[in-house]
Amino acid sequence: MSVNSLVRGTEQARRPVGPAVSVLVAAVCLGAGQAIGWFVLRGTGFDSGSDAGLITSCLAAFLPTLVLMGLWAGAGERRPLWTLGFRSASPVRTAFLGAGTALAFLVLLSVAVSVVGRSGQGDDDTGSPALGVGLLLLAAFAVQASTEEVVFRGFLLPRFTARWGVTVGVLGSSALFAAAHMINLRAPSTYIAMTFLLGVALALWALADGALWRTCAFHTVWNWLPHLLGGSDDGTVAEATTATTVASFAVLALVVLGALWSFRRSPRGRTGLRDLQEERA
Repeated sequence: MSVNSLVRGTEQARRPVGPAVSVLVAAVCLGAGQAIGWFVLRGTGFDSGSDAGLITSCLAAFLPTLVLMGLWAGAGERRPLWTLGFRSASPVRTAFLGAGTALAFLVLLSVAVSVVGRSGQGDDDTGSPALGVGLLLLAAFAVQASTEEVVFRGFLLPRFTARWGVTVGVLGSSALFAAAHMINLRAPSTYIAMTFLLGVALALWALADGALWRTCAFHTVWNWLPHLLGGSDDGTVAEATTATTVASFAVLALVVLGALWSFRRSPRGRTGLRDLQEERA
């Protein structure tokens, strides 16, 4: 019988809570982290749009969230921390797979956007950060992306999936992932929609692997590399025309299809979850 350790991780809790309480816990942990990040950034005086400001806000906002999630798992639900998505027989291999997949799709996105043309970018030559700054940005984005993976794919996704099945688990956790990004009031609706699609792909990969190593690596590179090269910090086109928006959606659709293919062929994915549901029945 195939085992999906990500969803089975919820069974390790000695004091489990339902989906509604899980959403509340996630919101409190994220909100507390964002508040701490805001105060720290304000205290430093860094511009939020600068590299220093971005590094500071990522570390100050998401490290506390990660710590709070770990405390809730250990003290609140009394379950091992690995049940949040870090049990894997080959973490290094799947992490490299995630990073490589992100790189491949970012190249495809760059080509697609170049073909259809990009608005307002001709005079934008900010250059790339120095090597040391680039590595600090990588660390900051790794903390940010991994924390979001723990919250939405390691904590909420398995809880929803265990209660209501794969479809609700994937779509529900992805909708909350997109909604969390609405904290940026300047974010257009197309950005929120793209974030939802990204969440769907990441959720499918997490279920396919039964772990978060691939999704953490993919999410980190997806956010870091465009910023390093002078674009947006999430793999999307910052100032897009209708044509580039359509191209971005098309590439994200391919990302989702690739994740769905991984899920359907994985013994821990569809088969493992079906075995788990039959066992519980």
